[in-house]
Amino acid sequence: MTGRTMHDLVLRMIAVMALLALMYAGVVGAMLLAGVAWQVVVPVVAVAVLLQWWAAEGLARTATGAEIVDAGEEPELHGVLDRLCALNDVPKPRVAVSPDPVPNAFTLGRSERHTTIVVTRGLLEVLEPDELGAALAHEVAHIRHRDVAVMTLAGSLAIAMAWGAKVARDFVRRNSGPAPILQQILDLPVAFMLVAFYPLIILLGLCSLLAQMPLRALGRYRELAADHDAAVQTRQPALLAAALLKIGDGGLVPRTDLRAAARVPATSLVAAKPVRWAWWSTHPAIARRVDRLTALSGTTATR
Repeated sequence: MTGRTMHDLVLRMIAVMALLALMYAGVVGAMLLAGVAWQVVVPVVAVAVLLQWWAAEGLARTATGAEIVDAGEEPELHGVLDRLCALNDVPKPRVAVSPDPVPNAFTLGRSERHTTIVVTRGLLEVLEPDELGAALAHEVAHIRHRDVAVMTLAGSLAIAMAWGAKVARDFVRRNSGPAPILQQILDLPVAFMLVAFYPLIILLGLCSLLAQMPLRALGRYRELAADHDAAVQTRQPALLAAALLKIGDGGLVPRTDLRAAARVPATSLVAAKPVRWAWWSTHPAIARRVDRLTALSGTTATR
């Protein structure tokens, strides 16, 4: 990946974030036009962002079953991260291991000083030490680029809109047939909201779905940028390419998709579950990433 390509990636990321900002502005404007007071809109938006900002890491660790490990429990893992963090001049993140047998790694948190890297047991078992170092360099690159913070801020409103649509959908399902009296009483606030704002709730659900397209595009661009950074830092792009090929050939389906199922912003090494359409994927295709790393290997070798 050349400097020109990296420059193009940055421009694409800026364009996608501008599109998201316009979309969110349109949603807020629609709420105001629908008669929702700004004194309600502003606190709701603020709470949606703050909840994601402060709670996402804990939710993600719970979803993956990850446990924090110290240097005595995983000395090799901590040793690799010590070297990478010193090289990149970033604070060392907390380290957690998930029992998931599917090889993957995640970066969670809200800032350089509040970050956790989660590594699955499957990743530790399938990669050689040098390949593990390249994979962790990719995650450290996410920390350097503040990708988790960016994706959390970019996705907070979309996640909140999706949550609102889910509440409405669950209410309809519960009340499509006979329901216990206690449940009907508990559902009264939701019923009043649906009656009062049902056109707005439908709009929020549609906007949440539409927002996924630029959000996923932004995620793909940031993954390519992290690949580039990791390859430059390790000066061995082939190692990351080899790690990606090993992971991609595993054929196992992860138990948890943090972005889709748990609705948690996270930057993972590979997509939790590949999709058929590239434009809907959270990650670039592994073949595309390997091709770019291979091209970068040639550039590095000539220097």
